[in-house]
Amino acid sequence: MNLFVPIHHHEQLASYSLLKVSAVILSTAFCSSKTQHPLTMDELSSISSKAEDLNLPWYLSVNRMILQNEWSTFEQEIKHINTYHPTGFIVSDLGVMHYLKKRYPDKKIVLQTDTTITNVQDVEILLSLGADLIALARELTFDEVIDIVRSHGDRVMISGFGYQSMSTSSRPLMSNYFEHINKDIDVLYKRFTLQEEGRLERYPAMQDNHGFHIFTASVLEIFNEVKALQDIGLNHLFIDSLFIDDETIQIVIKVFNEDLAVDLALAEISKKYSFSKALYYTPTSAVKGVNL
Repeated sequence: MNLFVPIHHHEQLASYSLLKVSAVILSTAFCSSKTQHPLTMDELSSISSKAEDLNLPWYLSVNRMILQNEWSTFEQEIKHINTYHPTGFIVSDLGVMHYLKKRYPDKKIVLQTDTTITNVQDVEILLSLGADLIALARELTFDEVIDIVRSHGDRVMISGFGYQSMSTSSRPLMSNYFEHINKDIDVLYKRFTLQEEGRLERYPAMQDNHGFHIFTASVLEIFNEVKALQDIGLNHLFIDSLFIDDETIQIVIKVFNEDLAVDLALAEISKKYSFSKALYYTPTSAVKGVNL
């Protein structure tokens, strides 16, 4: 199984390399969203150099839409970052994918839109447009994922562990809130916890340069499901480390590499986090009725 894991410091790079992670994902404040630790160019240069020394592939996360008035800045940043020799890019924007494939044809492109890749036909057309690897939508059921993996298992990737994005707004809602109540609070890249009136769940949230994001109350855990998918051809897995401590991510890597038993891992991780199967066994159409 090829494991893709985000990192933000040298210690992670060394430990994940020893654990035989297939590729690491690096972020910058301009290109990347939904990360607590975007790298400066100096940090990116240093970590990418260390990755090269370790013979460890690395991808730049461009997991947001690039606006027209940002395009020249985007081109310059990518041109600079390309001097650090990334293996490829993980992108959310079709225009970005087209540009990178045309301008940097030797780089691998992973298309990860979060919500819009939901069937075999989506995968086929996006591969034909230049994507090398397709990340499936997080809203799919297990049966739906099985059908797609059977058709394109070696060209698709799924999220295997981590908090899942529930909602994103391009507006800086957290800073707007504190401004409204006359509080001077530094909110950028900080973790907040939200609790909706009438609900017990507490949802992690954060604001970055590109908006405000709310995540699931529990972490996605599909250890056994991934094993079944691997048996029918799944080769690529994304481990989302946002809000997750390094020790836990190392345990997760060991499970997916079959170096640690699932029951032992669950017993250890459950001391810190609650688990969810996301929508694997609950279709998105199965929503509560509303009396009007």
